[in-house]
Amino acid sequence: MSELNYWDIFPQSIRFSKSDEMQFIPLSMRGSERSVEFESSNPAVAEVSEDGVLTAGMEVGNAMIMVRDSENRNTLRYLQVEVRDSSWFANHPDYVLDLGENVTLQGSVIDALSTNAVAGVLMTIRRNSGGSIVAQQITDSRGEYEVELYEGVYIYEATAQNYISSTGLISVAASGSIGQHIVMSPELNGQVARIVLQWGETPRDLDSHLRGPRPGGGSFHVSYSDDYVEDCGELDVDDTSSYGPETITMLRLVAGTYLYSVHDYTNRNSSTSTGLANSNATVKLFFHDGQELTFNVPDQPGTLWNVFEIDGATGVITPLNEMEFESNI
Repeated sequence: MSELNYWDIFPQSIRFSKSDEMQFIPLSMRGSERSVEFESSNPAVAEVSEDGVLTAGMEVGNAMIMVRDSENRNTLRYLQVEVRDSSWFANHPDYVLDLGENVTLQGSVIDALSTNAVAGVLMTIRRNSGGSIVAQQITDSRGEYEVELYEGVYIYEATAQNYISSTGLISVAASGSIGQHIVMSPELNGQVARIVLQWGETPRDLDSHLRGPRPGGGSFHVSYSDDYVEDCGELDVDDTSSYGPETITMLRLVAGTYLYSVHDYTNRNSSTSTGLANSNATVKLFFHDGQELTFNVPDQPGTLWNVFEIDGATGVITPLNEMEFESNI
């Protein structure tokens, strides 16, 4: 009889609000290492790629994800997925907040290329995607906004002329006002994509790296050490003092594979660091066809986060969310 060591899949249940765009959630394996296979009971609602990234959110319904140990198939784990219309959340008692006291939420909006404040941005805040508007305000001449909200998590949409509309989550704590800093990308003007990295106070220095094929042959690598490669890409903003943004613009696509990665320069010589995992790093990809994808750093040790690949021939974007240890790339 073979020995069965502890292992499990996390999270074990996920509830989505239906969205116009596919949502990506990297799943996490806990316990002993093993290779697994994923099977969805309802692929129209939710599927999992071979590397463990769950995609769902565009079809309302239920799906059960079965996770089998590929070597020892008598061990099986489950993940339950529910996708509900946004009105379901608005009316469900589990999601009706204990409103408590109003909290002042303060924040600012800055430009992804210049890091200057952006005035005249319409900030629209809702409890859930497509739900009722709970607050709206236009940023002042310093790019700042201030609204009164109850404790909880909200969805914001920031819109401004000549900028790509941006959506995301903002958190309002009960303890008082907190800063919520939003980065907006100017509209693409013949470029292929813009990639914006943000993170928390630590580590102090995270670096963006974009590698791919050069037109006419060879390869390129845009980063802080080579911030512009003609017809390939440009590092528009390099931040070395926490928070970001750090911004790369892709200039052209040719046949081949493009790889975007985030390197923890501060902890680059560590072989055990969890600094990158604990950085709250997020990457937003604004693609020329209108796609806006958000990637969150995996909760795994490592100093290099390989975030996504783009097939230059087809334009297909593949999430990776792989962590490894590298001192230099």
